[in-house]
Parts: sequence; structure tokens; C-alpha cells
Amino acid sequence: MISGISLMMSVAVAFSNCPLSFKGSNVASIGVYIAPLDATKAATYNYQSDRLLTPASVMKSVTVAAALKEKGGDYKWETKVMAVGKIQDGTLHGNIIIEGSGDPTLGSKYFSEDQPDFLQMVSESLKRHGIQRVEGRTIASQAWPDEGAVPSWELEDVPGIDGAGFYRLNWSDNVFTLMVPSMVATPSIPNLNVQWKKSSSGLSAWRNPGSDDITISGQLGKKQTRAALRLSMPNPTSVLVSKIDSIACSQNSKVSTSGDTTVLLTYTSPALRDVTRSLMIRSDNQMAEATQRLLAPGRTRSAAIAAERKALEGVPMQYMRIADGSGLSRHNAISPRQLAEVLRFMARNTDYVSSFARVGQDGSTIRSLMKDVPGRENFLLKSGSMTGVVCYCGYRIDPQTKLPSHVIAIMVNNAPDSTEVRKAISALLATVR
Repeated sequence: MISGISLMMSVAVAFSNCPLSFKGSNVASIGVYIAPLDATKAATYNYQSDRLLTPASVMKSVTVAAALKEKGGDYKWETKVMAVGKIQDGTLHGNIIIEGSGDPTLGSKYFSEDQPDFLQMVSESLKRHGIQRVEGRTIASQAWPDEGAVPSWELEDVPGIDGAGFYRLNWSDNVFTLMVPSMVATPSIPNLNVQWKKSSSGLSAWRNPGSDDITISGQLGKKQTRAALRLSMPNPTSVLVSKIDSIACSQNSKVSTSGDTTVLLTYTSPALRDVTRSLMIRSDNQMAEATQRLLAPGRTRSAAIAAERKALEGVPMQYMRIADGSGLSRHNAISPRQLAEVLRFMARNTDYVSSFARVGQDGSTIRSLMKDVPGRENFLLKSGSMTGVVCYCGYRIDPQTKLPSHVIAIMVNNAPDSTEVRKAISALLATVR
């Protein structure tokens, strides 16, 4: 029989050794916390679990936890389209006002099959109200503070789809396609200015935050006649406004907005539970930022972060740094234990648990994880990666009860080889029962 002291010593020794084995682990920063959902039971693996590390996209699991806890899975964003002015003989003598609430799904290709077409609904609403032309123009209601890219995002991330920021009015995932060499943008981007600086390198794009100027560098491949670049929109609001202007046959005259107000359309988003599952599995930064800002509508990003902390009161958050909702900022910092406690806090929220990707089935990195490992279907995980960062968090599901049995948080920073790290993580997870 092992004495209590001997047992404690054996546990301490086990926890002092890193449970991940990969080439270069000696130079990496590693934190692991895997434990039964029952907090009274000893952790399965607990290695440097209080060390603050860069989380990358596993930070989305914190954002989603706060939003679902505060708003509930049934919550839906609303976007209103209103006519202000007198409607007479088929003409609106006034303006169209579009009032957004930060809906990240307007025109999104990820919800096109399940949601009614927003622009079509606008068109049908104009016809119902007898509006054939608009003397004025479409005006977006006042912008929210801190729109666009988060200041702490790296500049190289801003031009691409990862840098699609948050706006009160988001459109088409805040992403467009630029064809090279024609430089035709789809959808059309008002005021876009593209410059091509040819060089011997491959094609890349550069755009400063908030700027309409894009510089394309490099050249087409030898066998290429054209290429399509997926880029973040400089101003999604202006794109949507121009779309509605076109539908409404707006004359763009300066017309006072005083007068009668007619609500033409109140458009609702998919339920929050559907949005969070989509953003978690695809690791969508734009939708994650909108989900965080939902916690403090109309207010600053700092206010939303404060509301996120308040929503998760009861979870140890000392020293945790929250810089954004998506995890794209390297200013974020969280420990594996803190991450695991968020998971434990939300483990009975079915909307939250189901937002994680099923190993072997969902996502890209999650689908390929633990290949050929028996029992991989019992894990629900979120991955996070950027240069030098490989992180996973989520749950092991009891195959009998179908409920979470363990919380999982594995974080590796300064990883020399991400492929080798993922192999080591797969091997570690295979031991969790």
C-alpha cells in the first residue's frame, strides 16, 4: 500500500516532467492542464499550467464562452432598413437609413443556404412600400468606436482575410476577391486604389489599417495568366451602402433626413449558437470580433473586454491579458489552467460544448489530429496556431454519457516544428481516459 506522502511525491514528480515529447521541446515554452471535469479529482496532466502563454485562436473559446453565457444561444443580431421622408408617386423624397448592430453574417457565404438574401429582402421591401427611386441616398447610422483591425494585430495580417475586422455594418464576411492583373474587385469596392509593384517574388498584398490603398507586390507564376487574391475589405460599410443605393436607384442628392420614418425591413441573423459553432470550427476572426463586441453594443473594444471579464466572474483571470476576441493579437496571454477553468465553467452549456470541432470530422487541423488513434471521436477541440504557436483546448467526451469527462488545455509557444508538436499532442491525448 502506497502511503499518502509517497503518492503525493509520485504525483509531484510526474507533474515536474513535461508530458510532451518532440524535437526542440527543450527550447519551447510549454503548458499543459488536462483534468477530470470533477474539480475535486486530481489532474491527469499538470505541467507549468499557470504560465501565461500566447493562445492564438484558442482565445476564441473564451470569447464564445462569455457571449453564450451572457446572451444565450437563441440571441440574434438585428439590422434595420428605414425610409426617412415622404413617399410620393414612387419616389422617396428623403434617404434610406441602415442601422446595424454588428451582425457578422450579413451577406456571409457561410450562411447563404440557411438565411434569406439580405439585398433581395431590401429590394422586395422597397417594392412593397411603393419606392421605385430615392431622391437622396443610403446613409449608414453612426459607426461604433474601434471599428476595423485591432491596433495590436500585426500589420502583415491586415490585408488578408485573417485581418477582416469588425464594423457596425459588416458585409460579405468583410472579404473581397481581387483579380490580378485586371485588378477587378468582387464585390466592387468604392474608392479602392490598387498599385502593382512587380518583382521576382510571388504575389502578396499590403494595406495599412483604414486605408483604401492596396499595394500588390510580386508577379504571376510562369504558367499563370491570372490570380485571385482574397483580401480584407477596407470599409465594408461603404460596400453595403453602395449595394443598397444601386437597388434603390438612389439619386445621391443632398436631402434632409427629417420627416416620416418608415421601417422597411428588420433583418435578423442566425442564432448565436449557429454563429459560434461556425466561427469556432472555421476559426473566423471577423465573427469572433463581432461576438466579443456583442458584449458591449455600441461601445468601445475596451468596454467589451471588461464585459467579457465580468461575464466570466468566478473563473480565475488574474494576469490574463485579453487584447481581442479572435486571438490574432500576440498581446493576448492566458495560462492553460485558466483556459481549462473557462471550459469547466461552461461544461454544462450544450451550445458551448457543441461549438468545438469533433476530432476526425470537423475543421482542418482538428480533422487530421490523432489519425488512426482509437477513441479520437471522443474529443471536441479548438486549435490555435500562428508562427511558433500550437495550442489546443476542449473536452474529452465520455462515450457512455456523451457528456464532458475531462477539460483539456495544451499550449506550446516558440515551437520549432509545428508538425512534430501536433504529433506529440496526438500521442498525449491518446492516453486520456
